[in-house]
Amino acid sequence: MQVLRPAEFFYPHQDRALAGVLVKTVDLQPGLAVSMEVFDTQQELNPMMEAEDARVHFSCLLRGAIRVACEGQYFELDRDDVLATFMPGNRFQVRCDAGSVNIELRIAPQLLDQLAAGECKRACFAHGSESCLLRARNNLRIRDAAARVGRLLTEENAPPLLVHSAALEFLAWHLQSSQPETSDSGIGPRERRLLLAARERLLSDLSNPPTIEQLARETGLNQLKIKRGFKLLFGISVYALFQRERMEQARRLLQSRSVTETATSLGYSNLSHFSAAFRKQFGMLPREVRRNLIR
Repeated sequence: MQVLRPAEFFYPHQDRALAGVLVKTVDLQPGLAVSMEVFDTQQELNPMMEAEDARVHFSCLLRGAIRVACEGQYFELDRDDVLATFMPGNRFQVRCDAGSVNIELRIAPQLLDQLAAGECKRACFAHGSESCLLRARNNLRIRDAAARVGRLLTEENAPPLLVHSAALEFLAWHLQSSQPETSDSGIGPRERRLLLAARERLLSDLSNPPTIEQLARETGLNQLKIKRGFKLLFGISVYALFQRERMEQARRLLQSRSVTETATSLGYSNLSHFSAAFRKQFGMLPREVRRNLIR
């Protein structure tokens, strides 16, 4: 089993890249980087965490499963789990299934202290801690943020600021999952199931959103519970969630369609309204994105 250092794994050169593993890393700022790891074949890895440039690692699987062994601990991770580690100088034994896709953010402890001073309450994340390995339950907020990071990392010309903001959102929800109580703890199993159904219905047609009244009628939840539940479970209002996903779809469509075709397919009859919504979401006009894509 090959012993890998972070530079070898996260920044592979052609002559030392692992067969069957594709890693794309974006350095966001000094002390902060995010990567997407795609495992085409089953892999047995033995990574060594650098002691001289130690970072806290936050991971979330988009697909597949990974088995981790370190310092007598052994466990399996899938899409229902997230992992945070700070193990400078330690080695892991990692087995990754073929088809696994992992999003991993690495941040220097000092920078984590600066960015999340009031939110990072778990001692193992604090600067100066010797080591930490924390497994937590995944949730929709982390998963959605990880999926956005993954989509951006697969695009050739994704705006760096969007990658940076998506990575910070991923970090924020990851940190919140480590807290003793989560903000959706007041939602029961039945209500959670119905809210997930409401979300699926909301996003089923990005050109024609249902009203909150329609969502209430179709799910059996009243309008107040839907509004409150979206905020608690997804961290965003009903309309804001729909609009975010609508604009994400618009950005994807712009890779192969004109601005007018994209706006029409998403239900906009007024091109200026579409452009204004797109600019509000991404800070640039759709024609600018389209121009960058076809250069």
